[in-house]
Amino acid sequence: MWNKIHLKLSFTIFSLFIGILILLSIVLNLIFTNFLSSKVHDEANELAAHLSTMLEEQGNSAEQMADFTGVQMYILSSQGRFIESKTSDASIYPNYIWDNRKLLEGKKVEREFTFNNELYLLHGIPVTTNPTVKGIYVISSLENMKDSIQTIRNLLFITGFGALLLALGCIFFLSKRLSNPLLKIESATRQIAKGELNLEIPVETKDEIGSLSQAINDLAKELKQYRDNRSEFFANVSHELKTPITYMEGYADILAKDLVENDEEKKKYLQIISEEARRLNVIINDLFELSKMEEGKIDLKLMSVEPTSIIQRSIDKVQLKAQEKDLTIRSKLSPVPHIFVDSNRLEQIILNLLDNAIRYTAEGYIQVSLTSELEGVVISICDTGPGISTEELPNIFERFYRVEKSRSRAYGGTGLGLSIVQSLVLQQGGTIHVESKIGEGTRFKVMFPSITSSSLKSHSFKI
Repeated sequence: MWNKIHLKLSFTIFSLFIGILILLSIVLNLIFTNFLSSKVHDEANELAAHLSTMLEEQGNSAEQMADFTGVQMYILSSQGRFIESKTSDASIYPNYIWDNRKLLEGKKVEREFTFNNELYLLHGIPVTTNPTVKGIYVISSLENMKDSIQTIRNLLFITGFGALLLALGCIFFLSKRLSNPLLKIESATRQIAKGELNLEIPVETKDEIGSLSQAINDLAKELKQYRDNRSEFFANVSHELKTPITYMEGYADILAKDLVENDEEKKKYLQIISEEARRLNVIINDLFELSKMEEGKIDLKLMSVEPTSIIQRSIDKVQLKAQEKDLTIRSKLSPVPHIFVDSNRLEQIILNLLDNAIRYTAEGYIQVSLTSELEGVVISICDTGPGISTEELPNIFERFYRVEKSRSRAYGGTGLGLSIVQSLVLQQGGTIHVESKIGEGTRFKVMFPSITSSSLKSHSFKI
């Protein structure tokens, strides 16, 4: 029960509130107590001084005034004895409350004392103008002050208790409101862990909890996309692996059983087996390349490279494949500065992009250009293929992703080529961007920083 977050949160806030309330009650109690006590003392002191003046000037009028105000007045003679009065008897009070010596010395006396379970205030005022009287004591009850303080304390207690109950309800409500999104997030993450990736947490706020909810929604979408792409990837790879193996197995079986009619047919079957073996080798190499990139074990031999010859050599290698589809490869290679790359990996990047363009272009041409811009050397490869939709464009560099899923097997490939290209470009300090329009074609733009003779030494030193 106590493991629930809303209870922990409620208990923490409630404990803090109680602590603040107790401190506030203590402070308020001290303020009101000191205020009332000071006020009563000042009034009693003022009354005692007034009675002292009346005693000096009018004699018996002081006693009448004392009776009227409800206080007891005791007169101290010059010999240090109390002058008997009809209205007061000093002997009823304990001796320790009096301080006759101090009063005879002309000093004031002020103290509180308890008698018969009641609180009293004693004031002693010296008298200097009367030779027979040295001072008077005035005793007033503090019970009214005690009652007032107790009333204030009761009000503070009732108010504090009411505030406590109100705070408890508010804190519990707010804790539940704050913890409910976390409970929804917990439930969602458990469903994600079970493979239920179609859920979506409602984002009700724009605070950290709302941001966390959105992040989990994004995670679920990415996991779903990854799972779907992986499933499709395995299906495609299985098909791509199965097809050449089936051909190789079938024609090898024919050759093993000597079912061929002549040497020409035998040569044809051997040629098919060789082509399928090469196709199988390409698929395996792509998978192996991807595995090395994921583990960070790819080796790069960076050096100063003039890219024109590498691009031209790559074009020559794919020229035959383009001619088989009646495609023209156009090139415009301008003189550019050297770039600091691995020449073999650069050729692999260009071959992959050219092969991708040829695969998806049914008719038209492929344009290859090399230019120098302010940011660096730009290699651009454009095709006149079907193009890529805006929705799919951000995903084409993801591993296992295939554009035109319904026709993916017809186009061939494993969906790894562009992912490998992007990884190779980034690891060599370059950037790659893609632009595409449906029905017009696609353009890949690869850029590497150009180097000067002075920066070349710096790059070589770092490597």
